[in-house]
Amino acid sequence: MMELLLLLIFVALLFYIAQMDKDTHAFRERQTLSSNILNDYDTIRTPDQFYSWLEDVLLPTLYPSAWYNGRKMKYLDRLFAQNTASFRIGPPRLTQIRQRPGAMTKDKDAGRGWDVLPGNMSCTSWRFAIPALSDHPNYTKSNCKNIHSLNLPLDYKTAMSFINALSDSEYLEKYTKSVTIDINFYNPSLKLFSVVKMVIDLSGIGSLMPKATTTSFRLFQYESHNDYVSLFLHIVFTLFYLVLLFKEVKTVVKEGWGYCASPWNALGWVSLVGTATVISVFVKRYAVATDTLAMVARSNGELGFEDFVDLTAAAWWDACFKHVLGLVVFINTISLLRVVRFSQTIGKLLALPGLMKEELLSFLVVAAVAFMAFISSGYLVFGAHMESYSDLYHTTFALFEMVLGRFFANEMLDSNPLTGPIFFTTFMICIFILLMNFLMTIICDAISADVDVTHDRDLADHMWRSFKAMLGFHRATNKEDKTEDVSKMEDLQTNLRILQEGLDESLAICDSVLPRSRQGNQGLLNVKAPTFQTRAYQKHSCPVVDTECKVTINIEPASESD
Repeated sequence: MMELLLLLIFVALLFYIAQMDKDTHAFRERQTLSSNILNDYDTIRTPDQFYSWLEDVLLPTLYPSAWYNGRKMKYLDRLFAQNTASFRIGPPRLTQIRQRPGAMTKDKDAGRGWDVLPGNMSCTSWRFAIPALSDHPNYTKSNCKNIHSLNLPLDYKTAMSFINALSDSEYLEKYTKSVTIDINFYNPSLKLFSVVKMVIDLSGIGSLMPKATTTSFRLFQYESHNDYVSLFLHIVFTLFYLVLLFKEVKTVVKEGWGYCASPWNALGWVSLVGTATVISVFVKRYAVATDTLAMVARSNGELGFEDFVDLTAAAWWDACFKHVLGLVVFINTISLLRVVRFSQTIGKLLALPGLMKEELLSFLVVAAVAFMAFISSGYLVFGAHMESYSDLYHTTFALFEMVLGRFFANEMLDSNPLTGPIFFTTFMICIFILLMNFLMTIICDAISADVDVTHDRDLADHMWRSFKAMLGFHRATNKEDKTEDVSKMEDLQTNLRILQEGLDESLAICDSVLPRSRQGNQGLLNVKAPTFQTRAYQKHSCPVVDTECKVTINIEPASESD
């Protein structure tokens, strides 16, 4: 019972910590930034469209100059992105990754602003001759890795002229592999930091492939009263974890190798290891957040944040913590099933995989082979015509959606009028109809099988009685129960009289067979029959039979607990 209580408290604390760490406004913040900054971003396909998008969408959003009613903004107000409540932390950063120049590469092969920077025998790199801008910082160059980074100016006019200079100098050209734009924001009302990362990939097919991600997370911790309550719960959770770990280690030492025979013990150890990972990642995230806040504080000047601050590491560790926490919450929730195994119905349900393991294994082999056949054929037939079949990963996902009931019949028919209907019909018959019905048949046969499942019924009755007693429910004894007790008492007395008569006859025969002289000094043989307690008063006892062997049968009143 103590183990059950500890596990329930441990899981409840884990649920509370997971919900407290999740900010309910993070989704709205991310959605607001994406809708304003990434407007028309997905339509970029050429370098000219990229420069036009920078001038028409990105720069006016990052550098607003007037309110909606035409009034001019103050300098600090211009740090806030257009139609948002978040201001920029430092300037945006452009980072270009270029192909390594070969030995035969000449200056005329690249754009007008690029030339090859000679190095040693094994390392050459690119150099970009940007037009002279007095208020623009120098590039962050990495010669041998061919990674060029620059920060956009803080002023709108200077930033616009700088984008025009990039366009005239052919900043994007055939040796460019990808261009990344990183922008950091902070919402003071929600205390949320956000990172907008835009990646434009030049895949070599003649068009640009834009991708973008927006991440919102929290860096400030343990500031308000609620945060200190969370800190206290974090400490309590850690103590409960240490108690459970000590009990589990003690059980392993006591049972030895027999401990590994139970799959529930393996699940318990996975839960403990996962919880230890969560605690470690939480500590690492806190350390990275502290260092990042220190860098943000150092970049703050008299007119706002002047230097770019890389928040990528803090965002990555925050996302890592949330993923690990979600996995551990799932595992600990599943581990609660080991507590409710006392129910016969639940015990039989948990025993289903063991009952149908042979049939299920054969089904999985057949289903895997059939699914791989449809994945390969679907990718080869529709990969060049449908985005959902563009690679093996998306093809697998699309076929899994078809198993769940989401179809793409019209798109298949448009992409391939001959093969599309054949593929769709064959998949629906073989997978959706036949294999799914085979699986349901295996499950139904396992459920209907008469299997004796071991379960702790006494534990269930004890828990139910304790729960009713805690709520104050007691069952009163009625007259029918008293009448039934009286009838049982009379039947017991009748059986005892019959037993006494049989003993008298047996003793008489023993007395005739074994004369008194042969008994010698053995004395009288005293045999005391078992004592039975009833609800009758103690004075109503059976008489003592005095023979050569004394047999005494006493009927004593029973206590209320019986």
